[in-house]
Amino acid sequence: MAILIACSGPVQAQSAASPAIPPPLPAGVELPIEVRLSVRILNITRLIETTGELSASIEYTQRWVDPGLRFDPVAKGEEHIDLTGAAAEARLGQIWRPGITIDNMIGNPRSQTVFLSIFHDGRVVQIRRLDADFRIRANMSSFPFDTQYLPLSFSTARHSAHEVALTTTEFDRNFSTVNPDISANNWKPRGVSFVQSSFFGWNARPFSRITLITTVERDWTRYILRLFVPFIAIMSLSLFLLWASTSVLPNTQRVPMVFSTLLALAALSFTFEASFPGSISMNSPIAAMISMGYLYLPAVLLIDLFPGLDNSRFARRFPYLLPEVRRNLRLTVPLLFFGLCLYSLLPTIEK
Repeated sequence: MAILIACSGPVQAQSAASPAIPPPLPAGVELPIEVRLSVRILNITRLIETTGELSASIEYTQRWVDPGLRFDPVAKGEEHIDLTGAAAEARLGQIWRPGITIDNMIGNPRSQTVFLSIFHDGRVVQIRRLDADFRIRANMSSFPFDTQYLPLSFSTARHSAHEVALTTTEFDRNFSTVNPDISANNWKPRGVSFVQSSFFGWNARPFSRITLITTVERDWTRYILRLFVPFIAIMSLSLFLLWASTSVLPNTQRVPMVFSTLLALAALSFTFEASFPGSISMNSPIAAMISMGYLYLPAVLLIDLFPGLDNSRFARRFPYLLPEVRRNLRLTVPLLFFGLCLYSLLPTIEK
């Protein structure tokens, strides 16, 4: 008997710890059950493009009809029952619910609150507000003129598309918004949109999915002093190399000046990558401009030195040609370089 009691103890403890079986689908409803979804982005606190992480506070609302929850409003004395917090969670454990999850959420939410309303005609409204981290995919190819599309994917892993269908109506789309005053620095929200799709899960069954896409645009005006002014200041030294006379800048000092400018440009690129991760390593317009700068500065040195070889055979044979070539290159080479820089920026600005 003692052995039986000792063996039965762990079995009872394991069954008590096992998760409860969810209630079956509501009776008397046509399948698939239509679950309406609306999402509000309350705040975006952090957006890390290189690691693809988003920290945000969201509120998503689920609406469905369960005929088994109807009650007499006259006898009850109210048209709907409102529950919050632990009481709402306890009631949700007793009734059928869609079991909507956010596919790209990282771990558990830092905080969450649940609101539940059950109406006399069987309508159920569940509102879940949470603060969590989400996995996203950022594209910095247009930095700092980039626009990011932040997805939140909602699905019903418990029920296939033959049983539950996630939908949005015109009311849900109008109710779904993003807070225009977000905490994430240098970002401006532009709106939200829904994308409805399906995927194959357990036993190759199709499951319903709705993705809310939040569009945010980087405020590029805040990067003028931090990105473009230092770059223009360094590259303006090339104009001094081209236009300064030998009495102001001797030929012996021009080569060290070019190498010093190249080192300053390299230090600037490392500073950009440290301050704005991904701005140099992801083929952005800034990276293209700095790469062209590495080629432009040695070219300026060669243009400045070789046409000035007055004692060469070519100079003695054509005494008037080299000064004219140098006068022409002083204008065309800087204009060509800055034109290429603008050409790399304009497509991103137009987007």
